[in-house]
Amino acid sequence: MAQGRPKAAAKRPKAAAAAAAAAARSTRGPRKGGRSIAPKKLRVIHQQKLKKRLEVGIRMRIERETVQRAQGTLPKKLALVTAPKAGKDKERAKKGRG
Repeated sequence: MAQGRPKAAAKRPKAAAAAAAAAARSTRGPRKGGRSIAPKKLRVIHQQKLKKRLEVGIRMRIERETVQRAQGTLPKKLALVTAPKAGKDKERAKKGRG
């Protein structure tokens, strides 16, 4: 059986205790959104850029073909509605147009 007084728990310095408390408050769990780690190899970067360009081109091509097919089958001309570019919105706001 142990005799004598139990040893006191080691106390942290005040600065370390404050840092530990701040770290505990800042842990909020996983964040939303995708995570991507930038590659360090130049070849991989070029591959990613090429892949992205091809994906955009393929998507635009599919959209164009879909519009052409729709225009061919409809009796009236098909009018596409596109979102205005961000730069033009700012210019209109400066000129006072809505």
